[in-house]
Amino acid sequence: MYSVTGNKDAVLTLMRDTVDELGHPPAETTSKHRARDRSVSVPAPSSAQRELARSMWSPALQKMESQHSKARGQRSVAATTSPDVEERAVGTPFAPRDQHIAVFQSAMDEYLEQIGVAPDAGAIAAPQGRTRTAGTDESRGASLDDFYNEKADPGQRPRGAERAFDLLVKYGKLDPHWVDVVVEKAQVLARGKHPFVSHQSGSDFRFAMDNQATVAIVGDWGGGNAAAQAVAAQIRNLNPDHVIHLGDVYYSGTPKEVEERFLRYWPAPHAPGRSFALNSNHEMYSGGYGYFDLTLRTFGQPASYFSLSNDHWRLIGLDTGYDEHDLHPPQAEWLGQQLSGGAKNILLSHHQLFSAYERTDASRLRAKVAPVLPQIYGWIWGHEHLAVVYDKHDGINAICLGNGCFPYDLPRARPAVPIKWIDDRKSDDVFYPGQHTFALLRLDGPRIDLEFVDEGGNVVHREQWPPLG
Repeated sequence: MYSVTGNKDAVLTLMRDTVDELGHPPAETTSKHRARDRSVSVPAPSSAQRELARSMWSPALQKMESQHSKARGQRSVAATTSPDVEERAVGTPFAPRDQHIAVFQSAMDEYLEQIGVAPDAGAIAAPQGRTRTAGTDESRGASLDDFYNEKADPGQRPRGAERAFDLLVKYGKLDPHWVDVVVEKAQVLARGKHPFVSHQSGSDFRFAMDNQATVAIVGDWGGGNAAAQAVAAQIRNLNPDHVIHLGDVYYSGTPKEVEERFLRYWPAPHAPGRSFALNSNHEMYSGGYGYFDLTLRTFGQPASYFSLSNDHWRLIGLDTGYDEHDLHPPQAEWLGQQLSGGAKNILLSHHQLFSAYERTDASRLRAKVAPVLPQIYGWIWGHEHLAVVYDKHDGINAICLGNGCFPYDLPRARPAVPIKWIDDRKSDDVFYPGQHTFALLRLDGPRIDLEFVDEGGNVVHREQWPPLG
C-alpha cells in the first residue's frame, strides 16, 4: 500500500483535480498513456462514463471540503451541525468511513501499482511528511505527482512526500490512465450491492467444534502490510483449530484487494469450518463482491453469518456490514433460533454495540438484538482500531478487537464506558504508533481462557470466561 493514499490532504487535492478534469469534454484521440503497459492505444472514456464518475466523486469531494473547512476552524454549513456520529476514536492515517472516498483510495492504490511504483514497505500509510519505500527504487516512493501527466521534466518536479503534501502546486492535466482507472471504479459504485445470502431454515450455517478447541480471532486485519503479515505469522505458529476475521479489507474490499491483501496472507487452512470471515463496512464499499464471491467461496463459508458451537459454547457470527451497523432482516430471526440449549452464547460482529471512545450510533443493531440480549454471555467486535476489554456492561462481557494491522494512535479521551484493559503500549516504530493484537480463545469444556497476543508473539493480557470466583 502507499503512504500518499493514506494522506488526507493528498487525497483531497487529487479528488479536486479529478472532479474538475471529469467536468471537461473527453479527449477526441486515443492515448498510449491509457494502456497499462503503455504500448497500445485504448479509447478514452465516453462523456457519459465521465459524467457518471463525476457524479460519484463530487459528493465525496463536497464532504471532504466540508471537513477540511471544519478542521481549519472556518465557518461553513457543516461547521454548524453536530459532529458525525461515527467518529473514529483515534487519529489514524486517512481511512474514512465513507464508501466513495474509500473506493477512490482503492483506485489510487491500483493505479500506482499499474504504473509500476513500488508499494511502501511496512505501514499502510506513513505520518504526514514521511514516506517508506520498498523495491529497487528506495529513494522515490509514491507521491501525488505520479497521478499527473508526464510532459514535465521529471528532474524539475519534486518527488516523494514534499510534493504529496503541497496543496498549492499543480503540474497540469492528470495522467489519462488515472482518469481511466477512476472512471472504471465509478462502475463499481454504480452496480450496487452483491445479493445477500439468506438461510432457509434455522439449522442452516451451523458448524461444530470440539469441546476442547482453540479459536483465533483477529479484526481489521485486511491490509496485507507488515503488521498484518506479522500477526498472521503468530496465528500460524499457534495453529488454532479455527480462525475468524471480524472484517475490514482496505480500502474498499475490491476483489483485487481481497486477493492480494487478505487471502494471500490468511494464516489458516481454507476449509469449511476452519476459517470464517465477517462482512464489514469496508468490504461493502465496493458492493461486497470481493467478500461474497471470493472470501466466502474460498473458505467454504455458505453465508455472511454462522454458528460455531460445542456442548458448552456457541460462537455466533453476524453480518453488520451489509446494512451499515445493522442486521439485514433475515438474521434477527435466525439468531433467535440459535440460542436454545445449555451452551453460553458469544456474538461476533464487525460493528460494536457500544464504545468507550467513539460516538457511535448502534440503535438499529441494538433494536434487533434487544430481545435476545439477556441470553448473550459475551460479544467480540472490531471496527475501532483498538484492543479493549470492557467491564461487564449491558449485561454482557464485551471485547473490542480491531487493531489487527492498521496504524493507529492511542485514544486521549477518558473512556465513556468502564473498561478493564486496553492495549495502550506504544511502538518504537513511528509508522506504527500502537501495537497490533489478536485473541486466542482456549476452550476447555465450560471454561474459556482468552490470551491477547501481539505481532511479536507476546501474551499481553489474559481473561477467563467465566471468571474464577
